[in-house]
Amino acid sequence: PLTPHSSPRFKTLPPLSLYIHIPWCVRKCPYCDFNSHEAREPAPERRYIEALIADLEAALPLIWGRKIYTVFFGGGTPSVFSAAGIEQIIEAVRARVPLAVDAEITLEANPGTFEVEKFRAFRAAGVNRLSIGIQSFNPRHLKALGRIHDDREARNAIGIARENFDNFNLDLMYGLPQQSVDEARADFEA
Repeated sequence: PLTPHSSPRFKTLPPLSLYIHIPWCVRKCPYCDFNSHEAREPAPERRYIEALIADLEAALPLIWGRKIYTVFFGGGTPSVFSAAGIEQIIEAVRARVPLAVDAEITLEANPGTFEVEKFRAFRAAGVNRLSIGIQSFNPRHLKALGRIHDDREARNAIGIARENFDNFNLDLMYGLPQQSVDEARADFEA
């Protein structure tokens, strides 16, 4: 019989990572097949955080005593939540499970949601890595992808990330409809 601390495949259990899904976006991109929804009204942040915490508490017996090494806020666009809401989630995780002192805590962000003060507040809340959904620097491709940002906002978001975070990545897409190899290279070079 399996217990919360046993596994049929591992002699020792692997390190844990925690994925936290925030399903709302400013606008749903037509290529996205993730569970995400356009926030036509303000997202029900408080109720959703309460539900996330209840879900974490329900899962505690399955992970009891195991340390979490990475936390990833994905979506949707988690940066539509307030920094105070993200901080509340991080504090709830820290209060319920052992979180590694040097845990990587990543927040996905859309360049169209970048505001300097908000991202400083995300950093102060405990987020130490951003994953920025640039997708392309080409205005034609951004429009085809249904993105809410343009290339100028993408570059501005990178500047804000550089000022506030030591660790961030840029998501780029390639193989887009009518994208040439040179256009894909230009995105990579940018």
